[in-house]
Order: sequence, then structure tokens, then C-alpha cells
Amino acid sequence: MRKTIWIAIASAALFAGACKKKDETAKEMDRSASTASKAQENVDDQVKDVQGAKKDLNKDVSKDQADVNKQQGELDSAKADLASARDRYRDAAKQRLAKLDDDIHQLEARSDAAAKDAVAKLRTERDELSTKVDAIGTQGQANWDAFKKDIDDRFDRAESDARDAMDKAKK
Repeated sequence: MRKTIWIAIASAALFAGACKKKDETAKEMDRSASTASKAQENVDDQVKDVQGAKKDLNKDVSKDQADVNKQQGELDSAKADLASARDRYRDAAKQRLAKLDDDIHQLEARSDAAAKDAVAKLRTERDELSTKVDAIGTQGQANWDAFKKDIDDRFDRAESDARDAMDKAKK
């Protein structure tokens, strides 16, 4: 039941995300975030399985010990999958940071005051994003979804600001 709910939430998020125009790095970041969410759910499920197996250990030690070992192996595998998914999410975020850096460099080449103001604002947003991206590995399971949403929203806002500044500079 829980997996069905998560799949529905992930599908809704992907559907809602499809309504927006995003470049390939944003799409890859969304896919990586979805994978990380699924891996997170798998870790949660495996933790519960290990805890349940440990509680039942007193009933039949030899059988239950084998179950515990199996569940522990699955938990370790799920944790490895989670780490891998978070690494892919971090890599996708760094690609978006690089694209944002390119936009900033293009704006820096402009000589008008509006472009200079936009560069200052974008640098601040970029630096905040970079700090958040560096903290991906330290995020706990409980607040991963909120953390991921915050990063995605910040990227969308910064990329929109960069596009707006580039459009103004072209006029």
C-alpha cells in the first residue's frame, strides 16, 4: 500500500513537472530525485523488516537469525542504492549549477547596470544553491523530500531569473 502511494505521488510529481518547460539537466535531476525517493522508501521498508525480524529472533533462533541476516543484507543493499541515487541527484544538481554559471558569465559580459545587478543576484542564489547541493549527503531520511523540493524550487527560480535577465539584456 505504501509503495502504491509513493508511486502515485512520484507519478503526480512527474506529471506536474512535465507541465513545465525544463531542460535536460532539470529532467535528469527530477529523475534522480524520484530514484532517490524510491530508494529512501526502500531503506525505510528494509529498516522495518530488520526490526521485525529482530523482534521475532527469540522464537526460533536459527531460523530467525537467517531471516535477520537476509533482511540485514537487503537493508545494506537498499542503503547502497540510496547513496547511489543521492550521488546521481548531486551530479545532476551540479550540472544545473554549471549551466547557471554559464548564464552568469554571459551576463557578466554585458556592460549595462541591469545585467550587473542580475549577476550579483544570481551569484548569491548560485552560492546558496551550491551550499545546499554540498549538503545532500548529510540529509536525513525524514526531511529528504522537503530538502529536495527546496533545491528544485531554488533551481527553477534561479534559472528563471537568469532567463529573464538574458532576455532583458537582449532588448
